[in-house]
Amino acid sequence: MPKPPTPFWPYALDAYARPGVAEACLAAQDAHGADVPLLLWGAWAATRGHTLTEADLTAAATAAARWRAPIIAPLRQARRALKALAAGAPEKEALRQAVKAAELEAERLYMAALEQVAGGWPAPAPSCPQALHDNLARLLPPEAALVTERLHKALS
Repeated sequence: MPKPPTPFWPYALDAYARPGVAEACLAAQDAHGADVPLLLWGAWAATRGHTLTEADLTAAATAAARWRAPIIAPLRQARRALKALAAGAPEKEALRQAVKAAELEAERLYMAALEQVAGGWPAPAPSCPQALHDNLARLLPPEAALVTERLHKALS
């Protein structure tokens, strides 16, 4: 009997902790404006043997519009701004940690919205290396080819 697919959030935590994945994701984010949860979602889709479709990307863009700019980005900005203020100030560091926790929870909820898109996918199939490459290439711009390859290698 085939093993049921891993839910997205646990997969994302595991994948992000692999050597080279966080670095490649952050490089894609900083250099190309990539959405790290979307990159991990594309990799997760590949573990289910699914190549992202235009409908998937449209649904993901809708989820991103609800979470990224209005909620996650301001929390990230506040957390980063507090980092300099919190140096040597325990009460400010406590606030930074609270904002960080809120940012992480917002990302978890965003990822739950992305996971719901998978509800319309066919039954999971075996993991597919080509789907991983294709999904990452669809989620990153062509000029990010080097980052795409780094991330593909780290997630493979």
